[in-house]
Amino acid sequence: MDLNSKIAELRASIYNQLSPLIPGDYILMDAPYYRNVGDVLIWEGIHDFCRRLPGRNLGTSNMTTCLFPELSPDVTILLTGGGNFGDLWRIFQDFRLEIVKHYPNNRIVMLPQSVWYENPNLIKKDAEIMTNHTDLHLCARDAYSFKFFSEHFKECNILLVPDMAFFINPDTLKKYRKKTSPRKLYLKRSDKELVADTVISDIGEVFDIHDWKPFEKPDKGLAFLQPLLSMAYRTRNKPTLSKLTAILANKIADKLVRERMVRAGIKFLSPYSEIITTRLHTMILGILLGIPVKIIDNKTGKLSSFSDTWLSDTDLASPYRDRS
Repeated sequence: MDLNSKIAELRASIYNQLSPLIPGDYILMDAPYYRNVGDVLIWEGIHDFCRRLPGRNLGTSNMTTCLFPELSPDVTILLTGGGNFGDLWRIFQDFRLEIVKHYPNNRIVMLPQSVWYENPNLIKKDAEIMTNHTDLHLCARDAYSFKFFSEHFKECNILLVPDMAFFINPDTLKKYRKKTSPRKLYLKRSDKELVADTVISDIGEVFDIHDWKPFEKPDKGLAFLQPLLSMAYRTRNKPTLSKLTAILANKIADKLVRERMVRAGIKFLSPYSEIITTRLHTMILGILLGIPVKIIDNKTGKLSSFSDTWLSDTDLASPYRDRS
């Protein structure tokens, strides 16, 4: 299957499965106000997807600016997808659980996630909370996660849905795309998901070696936003002040995080003629930009899981084979 046909297929799968679940107004409560460009690409895809829905967006917040507003039962709560369901990045999971407990009467849709647990006791704990909710929809973004949810969270509604970044507006990609150069990129992640024995020691001079740029140097937009997030946290017990601070922080985050970092991510990847990556969203953005991609798995195996689930009928991404 060619590139355009595959992207169209994945977008159709997202829209056809998720749009019936969100018939009216909705709210996004855990947007990624942080430096991981891949998660911000998910947010951009959610933003573009939601623009096609009939209801209104009643607000976007993150775990610091979320004030747990009173919601009508007909409002759908959206939770951002990604790779942090489980115990590897526990802070995000704990926040999701708080939302599930706080809103027992609202439909909650957790957008496509990859799952990873190392502590089996936490699986049982999380399942008890989530399966208690009567209208919780868990979207898995790969076959492994779908099987896991089906076994351990079987009282929830389980769907298999592609990553939301595939819903990024093609016009955005065209707008910020830069001219291709002969240079190639080895995107080597710099966090705890990197598998040390997969690191390429001799990549060659034609390759640049980077992680996403905000992991390599402080991001000015995030630096500007951080004092507002800190103030929002400190004023949580002062309703009027916390609300005003949260509103301001959310509006600024939409510009300085979502719009700015998506633009920077596209400009960063698009000049390369080939990419070797240890990050899933470098693979996905590379595919969206039409760049040949080779993948090296992270700690949780989510790159190969996603590729095997959705891209096995294409040559858009393939495993990296060391030629040494």
